[in-house]
Amino acid sequence: MIDSDPNKPLMAWSRLPGCPDRISVHPAPTPPDVMDAARDARRRQPDWLILDTEGTTRGAMTFINLRPDLVVTPLAGSQLEANEAINAAEMVAAFGRRAGRALPFRCLLTRIPAAIRPRSLKSVIQQMHERGIEFLPTALLEKEAFRVLFQVGGGLAALEAEGVTGLASARANAEAYLAAVLDLLEPGGAKAA
Repeated sequence: MIDSDPNKPLMAWSRLPGCPDRISVHPAPTPPDVMDAARDARRRQPDWLILDTEGTTRGAMTFINLRPDLVVTPLAGSQLEANEAINAAEMVAAFGRRAGRALPFRCLLTRIPAAIRPRSLKSVIQQMHERGIEFLPTALLEKEAFRVLFQVGGGLAALEAEGVTGLASARANAEAYLAAVLDLLEPGGAKAA
């Protein structure tokens, strides 16, 4: 993983106990650092290279040189975040045109209540659909386990020892998210979705 977010959340998580051995996190505080971090990450021969960056033009400039297979923008369902996601979708489309190929893009609903869907969320989803912006079919639900990961470290399995509740549903939600991303990355997946 390459952490190009100015807040460095992945770097902070990687310094906590229990970071899985198969995951390496590489800092990239400025856009020029991203290519160096990508080279360092590729030396480990990863199955996946994941870039976390801010949702700004500066952030978009960091990913364009990596030629991503998929761009995912998290969206918590507020109007403010919807506006930012629309801007991100427009940036991704513009950078794709400059690169000469469409960059697959999806929004990911995050921190969504498991039971009740607020009216404001429905409005945001409708607005995004009207603009032709697609969502991943699985949202990340509001789960204590997802919040505590950045406090305790490790993965979901490490949280059991901490007494965190709801791990089975958090694990099922994370696995559904992963399956949705992998479906898009299958040949023809992003075009068919």
